Amino acid sequence: MKQVALLYFLLIISVLLSKFFVFLSFLQFLILILPLLLLDERYLGLRNFKAVFIGFLSSAVYLPFINFSNLYLHTLPQVFAEEVFFRAFLQNKLAEKLNIHLSIILTSILFAIPHIILRPDIFSALTFFPSILFGYLYYYTKSVWSSTLFHYFSNLFLWSNQERIFDIIKVCIF
Repeated sequence: MKQVALLYFLLIISVLLSKFFVFLSFLQFLILILPLLLLDERYLGLRNFKAVFIGFLSSAVYLPFINFSNLYLHTLPQVFAEEVFFRAFLQNKLAEKLNIHLSIILTSILFAIPHIILRPDIFSALTFFPSILFGYLYYYTKSVWSSTLFHYFSNLFLWSNQERIFDIIKVCIF
């Protein structure tokens, strides 16, 4: 657990630094991808091609609502790195000490914190909820492919519909 706490602390420091010094944002990616060196391949499930199918299938709910003129493919490595760090590394380590449901919830809280630091708004706070789905997808498929694909399409959905979603949130809150 010390390894988990140290890497998460380094991630938070890198997020804070990148907020003030944009040229340091590459540190986040390096820290997020670092568990690739620490994890056994079975925690990643990279050879689980059934998980790729499940990732696409679970993302189908978003497809009618995505503007495909902007695929933001450059964000795919970042999404993959986040899933490696939060699901394959953090969620697995927490699941060794806690039950799976609690580890998914705690991982989702820890997932939302850097998003809130980088962009303190309602959308960042709401990353907690899809993170729970990412966690269960990873848990059931034992592969980062399913959670990465669903995470990526969740982001595309948000970017394609941000104004409409914000209007709905305003109506619900105010």
